[in-house]
Amino acid sequence: MKNVLRILLFSLLFLGIQVSSHAAFTPPDHYLVSYELKYSYTKDSLDRFWKTHHIPQIVDKVRNAVDMYEVTYKGLWLDSSFIIAKGVMYVPKTEIPAAEMVYCHGTRISIAQSCGIDDLEQVVTMMHAVDNYVALFPYYYGLGGGEKQHVYQDSWTEAMSVIYMIKACREIYPKIGRSTSGQLFLTGYSQGGHAAMATHKMLESGAFPEVKLTASSPMSGAYDMTGAQAKTMFRKYDQPHYLPYLLISYQYAYHLLPGNVYDVFKEPYKDELEKAFKQPRSVDYGYVNSILPKIPGDMVVDSLLARFKSDSTFPFTRKLQENCLVKWVPKAPMQLCACYGDNEVMYQNTEVAYDYMHQRTDQVHKRVFGKHLSHNPCAPFAILYTKYFFDKIRAGKKHPEKAPAGKALILKMGISIANHQAKNHLKRTGHVEGDALASRKHEK
Repeated sequence: MKNVLRILLFSLLFLGIQVSSHAAFTPPDHYLVSYELKYSYTKDSLDRFWKTHHIPQIVDKVRNAVDMYEVTYKGLWLDSSFIIAKGVMYVPKTEIPAAEMVYCHGTRISIAQSCGIDDLEQVVTMMHAVDNYVALFPYYYGLGGGEKQHVYQDSWTEAMSVIYMIKACREIYPKIGRSTSGQLFLTGYSQGGHAAMATHKMLESGAFPEVKLTASSPMSGAYDMTGAQAKTMFRKYDQPHYLPYLLISYQYAYHLLPGNVYDVFKEPYKDELEKAFKQPRSVDYGYVNSILPKIPGDMVVDSLLARFKSDSTFPFTRKLQENCLVKWVPKAPMQLCACYGDNEVMYQNTEVAYDYMHQRTDQVHKRVFGKHLSHNPCAPFAILYTKYFFDKIRAGKKHPEKAPAGKALILKMGISIANHQAKNHLKRTGHVEGDALASRKHEK
């Protein structure tokens, strides 16, 4: 235990977390606080759900019924204390040992979260659970009823919320008669792509030797925080809420700037943002976008913007650099998925990460597609490519980056149709072809 503690504290310091020499780090005997069965989905009910939501059985077959549990657990916080966090677990009802799969969700501002497959992102976990994966859906710290405030796009807290939920759920399995295969897969979309990659990196740091990762598939994540993604600050952008969410989150967790963080915003954005981000937050990103300028940099006072552009020691810039995930080398297999037409998370995030990693390992694979597919239309195809990648590794097949021939053909046809529809939409609405930053309205 002392060795594990030493490794963990080193990892905290390596990632830029300031741990006081007087901070008490005392891991609890158990990470699980409670678990509650919320829903039991029969195979028939899931078959009907698949049909209603136009999920073809040929691309993802419902093979078993599923129980869904709400999980409350203890996770490590920035000051080395343990806090309450929440998540959801989907358990296949079979006798066969199951692989574990974790899905990291996209950007959410409201602290209240739904529990069940009315939440479309939880359908992703269900798509794995119906094929004998125990599928975990952790809410990041501060969301879904957990303690503290969520620190947006923060590698360390994202990884901790995932890893400690895995540890807590492993305390549940024997209580419900569930056995696992020892394989662990990790994925996520948008912010979830960043969280999945951050967790992969943390698991290979040596801090958690008891949690062995089999493979990951981050999807459309903002890995290049000071490069490809930072450029969105200075041009028209569909999701201007990203910038204040980052500033407010980092100030809450790390106290980067003197005084009130809202003083860095110009009026009328200052007052509006202070109201929107006041705890407990009930608004979501759509409302925040509606009160902000189309060019994110226009909401920030000129002095801060100038420092961001010219001063590499500016605390906010340095924190972004700490949360960049493009310059490290994974050991377990990783597949990176993205779309060329993504108007929210630039596909160059994936290209930059892949180029660096691929020069140093053959374990990283890239699947970038969809010239005209923006952020949301990209997701279903990336999710299916991810599942097929995991399925082949689970089955011990060679070349997991190659989807099964029949399913690959169906996916290519689907991408072609969706891409054609998106191209026609761009023409009808008068947007410049290929402009990934065209002002289009999409829900995540």
